[in-house]
Amino acid sequence: MKTNLSPILALLAVLTLVGCNRGAQNSFTADGTISGAEGQVLYLEATSADEPALLDSVTLGKDGRFSFEGEARSYPLFFRLRLGEEFIPFAADSLTHLSVTADGKHLFASYRFTKAEPYNEAIREISHLRWATDQKIEAFADTYPERRMTIQEAQQHIDSLSAELKEVLTSRFIYKDPKSPAAYFALLQTYKGADAYFSLTDPRDARTFAAVATAYDTYYPQAPYTALLKQYALTALANQRASQRAAHPDSTLASKQVIVDYPELSLKDKSGKVVSLTETASRGPVLLSFTSYSSEWSPALVAQLRAFHEAHPEITIYEVSLDRDSYFWKNATRTLPWISVNDPEGTSITTYNVQQLPSFFSIRGSELKRLTSPQDMTK
Repeated sequence: MKTNLSPILALLAVLTLVGCNRGAQNSFTADGTISGAEGQVLYLEATSADEPALLDSVTLGKDGRFSFEGEARSYPLFFRLRLGEEFIPFAADSLTHLSVTADGKHLFASYRFTKAEPYNEAIREISHLRWATDQKIEAFADTYPERRMTIQEAQQHIDSLSAELKEVLTSRFIYKDPKSPAAYFALLQTYKGADAYFSLTDPRDARTFAAVATAYDTYYPQAPYTALLKQYALTALANQRASQRAAHPDSTLASKQVIVDYPELSLKDKSGKVVSLTETASRGPVLLSFTSYSSEWSPALVAQLRAFHEAHPEITIYEVSLDRDSYFWKNATRTLPWISVNDPEGTSITTYNVQQLPSFFSIRGSELKRLTSPQDMTK
């Protein structure tokens, strides 16, 4: 785990400024019951770079009930309910209605949602996973002098704990749905509010930043923090390239390696050969297509892509089929002149946030762009 908190703080600062903007007409609701906290003040705060931005507060009564209404947008913003030094993080947009129950004596450990979007349930789980890792690191640091370990060995152990958390966050929350507020929240996790778990200077984290940035650029382009997120993703990728060049200064392969800001796909074609999207795109522009040959519109799409292929032979078509019947897929694609790979489990559509079929993307160099039709790639 490496200290590189400034990008995270900058993103949170943008979120706070937006959350405090009084121009919104939409709102979210956060209500619930906190027991055992009579006379204490519960605060609604927008997450800030250095200090939280206070939006509202209420003194809890004997029944512990509360209700807040806050301004919201069509894209997610991040908030927290704070009681003393403990808090409940959540995300909200203009459709959010959140209901919470908790014990005021142990707010963070005890809180549950009685009504919440799936992404807020995920945010709760992420928060507790991160807290558990924080505790493991802190416990190890407290006993480190007794372990007779070198500084390097101690750092390796801490890094392994951090890596375990990051593996869970990426596999279960970030790559599963990069456009989710939970993915963004996971990317911002820090050790006790200080060291960022995901770092712009760690080459292994570049893909993670790129996946979330690509998703938010596609689904929340109007959000003011999206441009900043893209900038940090490009910075992470640049740092990854620099790290690889430093590790292989005389390597011809290293100099030819392409680092991209879109997720890699490595899927099998009809002959069983694994075809890499990144490697394909390194040779020239690519039309990435997601389809299902069993759909009634498939013959028309095949005819459209044949015409596109004949008119633009310089553009490689990399088509991902979501058909579960591999025999049907192989027969449907046996005469096609472009790359056709199969993803029966559908993991690729989650990675690329595909919401309908067919869907198309343009890849030129390291740039990924969503298209409404194949012809848009040549405009």
